[in-house]
Formats: sequence, structure tokens, C-alpha cells
Amino acid sequence: MTNRQHFLAGAAALGTAAALPTVARAQSGKALTIGYVPSTLFAPVFVAQERGYLHDAGFNATLTPIVAGQDAMALVAQSQMDVATAGLSAAFFNAINRALDVKFVASTGYQPAKGHPTALMMRQDLYDAGAHDASSLKGKNVGWLGNAGATSGYYVALILRKFGLTIKDITALNIPAPDQQVALEHKAVDAMFCAAPFTALFAEKKLAQIVGSAPVGISGTGIFFGPTLLNDPPTASAVMKAFRRGAADIVGSGYLKPENLAAMAKYTGQPVDLIKTTDRYDFKPDLRIDRNTLLDMQNEFITQGILAYKTPLPDAKLIGKF
Repeated sequence: MTNRQHFLAGAAALGTAAALPTVARAQSGKALTIGYVPSTLFAPVFVAQERGYLHDAGFNATLTPIVAGQDAMALVAQSQMDVATAGLSAAFFNAINRALDVKFVASTGYQPAKGHPTALMMRQDLYDAGAHDASSLKGKNVGWLGNAGATSGYYVALILRKFGLTIKDITALNIPAPDQQVALEHKAVDAMFCAAPFTALFAEKKLAQIVGSAPVGISGTGIFFGPTLLNDPPTASAVMKAFRRGAADIVGSGYLKPENLAAMAKYTGQPVDLIKTTDRYDFKPDLRIDRNTLLDMQNEFITQGILAYKTPLPDAKLIGKF
């Protein structure tokens, strides 16, 4: 079985397990559908589900894995799922511009002062040959989950800025998480931008090494609500309260509680030992929105010409507060 087949089999299993609430929880509660990208970036949501905080708030939640945030925006806006946990993307900004009913309600996974859980990684043979930063990437193939209009594309643009380069100076490849290891093994990319726990996994396997990371203290990922919750503020507030309980639970030493690690392992499909030793993200107990990054990302995408509009939308149109 190939690496991709192993990953997809694991993802299918974790998706099925995640979609089956315990008998106790299935007996009551409002249905709540949540699409998630399998990364520790979204640990507050995983913990809120597994530790019963959503159930306590009156919800019978079903979690389903999604490939990338931009894939989920239309589903959320059309009420095919109530919540998406994913990265900010051009798809989100364009959805708002089209007056679709979706809002960004929380930031998750702030880039930490210590460690590099989200990073640009140079393929091992190129790193060994002396390519230790992004200055050597002009004209090279760089992969990440999504396209130029994804959160990862924004982070790569920030890293390239330091060397006077832009996204247009590289060949960007959309490589889903299940295919990233295979792409590195087959030398289909020169560098890969990825998120924890894959950063640690690729370094451990000596497939790639970190040569750049997103700036400390920013967050380009989070939680999105669709019309079902946006049109029902009390219910939306109850969901956010449960998510904030999950966030508060993993701040500081709480991150390493066995039950929290188990929740992250379940939804990322990665072993507890890997998650425990991987560089971790910072989380704000109140899940506050990183407004500056939200607006700078929009401006970056406008500059790149990948949004359907040229005048930035005000944050009041982008953000939902609950």
C-alpha cells in the first residue's frame, strides 16, 4: 500500500470515527456539522468535541475532514455544513464580495515564539547541498496545500518578501497533505510549505528541513460560520463558548494532557508521540481574531491579482462576533 493509500485509509477511518458520536451524546442535542482540516491548528475544536464541551452546550456535533479551507467556503455558505475550521483564503474573501453568508469568527493556531510548527521546508538533498533559506527558490517548484490564494500561499509570500521575491518568482504547486510526503520522496518539489505535525514528520524522515517560517505572533487560520449560525446569534454564541472552553483547556501545560493529545491524534490521524514532540502553536483562550493578518492577507491577494475585486473590504464585512 502506498503512503497516500495509508494516509487516505487513516483519514477515512478517522472521519468515520469522528462522524459517530457516542451513544450518550446521540440521544439529544441540536445537530451541528463541522468540516475540519486535519491539523493541530484546530485543536480547540477537536478538544471541544472530545471532552464534551459541545455536548454540554446542547449540540450533537459531527466532524468531517475536508481537504482545504477554500474547498469548504461554498459548503458553509450554502448551509451544507454549519462550521468550517480552516485557513483564510481568496475563496473566503471572494465569497464575502459576492455577498455569500459566511463570516470569520475566530483565529486559531497563532505562530509561536518558540519552534516552527508551520514552516517552509527545503528538500533534504538541496538542503544538504547548501540551500538553507528561500533565496534559492527563484524558478523552483514549491508545494503547499491550496493555491496562491490559500493561507499557506500568504505565508510563503511573507517568507519570500525577505529576499525580494514574490509568488510569481516560483512555480506554486497545490499538493494536498496526503501527497506531500510522496512529492518529497519523488523529488516532485524543491520545497514544501506545511503545518504541524507534518513539519516534524518530514524532518524526522529526513525528507526536508526547515528554512523559513511564518512570522511569530500571527494567525491565518480559524473558524468560519455559515448562515445557520449567523442567523441564530444565541446558538452561534453557544458554539463559540464551547470552542473557547476547548481553547482554554490547551493553553500552557494543558496542551499535554493525555485527553487533549488523544483528541488531536484522533482528528489529525497522527500518533500521540509525534504530536507531543512536535513544535506547537499558541492559542488564545478567547479565540480572538488576528485582525491585522486578516486585512494584510486580503491586501496581499489583491496585489497578486487573485481576488475578484481591487478595493479592500472592511473587516466589518469579514468578521462575525459572538
